Amino acid sequence: MKEIKKVTVHAGHNPSGKIACGASDLLDESTEARYITRKIIKLLKKKGIKAVNCTVNNGTSQGDVLRKICAKCNAVTDADLHISIHFNSGRGDKKGDGRIGGTEVLLTENVSDKGDIAKRICSQMAKLSFTNRGVKINKSLYFLNHTKAPAILIEVCFVDDKDDAMLYKKNRDKAAKAIVKAVVNHSKSI
Repeated sequence: MKEIKKVTVHAGHNPSGKIACGASDLLDESTEARYITRKIIKLLKKKGIKAVNCTVNNGTSQGDVLRKICAKCNAVTDADLHISIHFNSGRGDKKGDGRIGGTEVLLTENVSDKGDIAKRICSQMAKLSFTNRGVKINKSLYFLNHTKAPAILIEVCFVDDKDDAMLYKKNRDKAAKAIVKAVVNHSKSI
């Protein structure tokens, strides 16, 4: 498998309080995605991988945010991988039911390096007790369809699930480390 030498990483939405800022409930997607993005970039650089932050802070609409993110990612012409950080929504479990909603990684197709990295991310997050929701194919997401290098979209956990929020708050830095470990070790045998 191809060695990962350069990646782009971005928080998938505008900052909190602006249009298209993502989901907000027990966790704020925009805030946490920016935290994880910065942490991932710092850790990748420590591992000798060039990492470029392509987060957008000035989008005028959801479409504008997406176009600007893709433009920034595609401007990094020698990137091996584009990573979009998101937090899921839709569980609506504010009291906690003892079940973790978990982590999933979205791709346009489960092939080659990006499929391997996606599986490894879910596996690494499961080691932190996040439910492994697996690799999901989604051919309709703008970001996944408009980047030149292989792209993955990570849904770290659910913003509206008390169990996810509590587990995430205890493991913020470990979650970033788990993602980095999956990227760095993708070419090694499982």
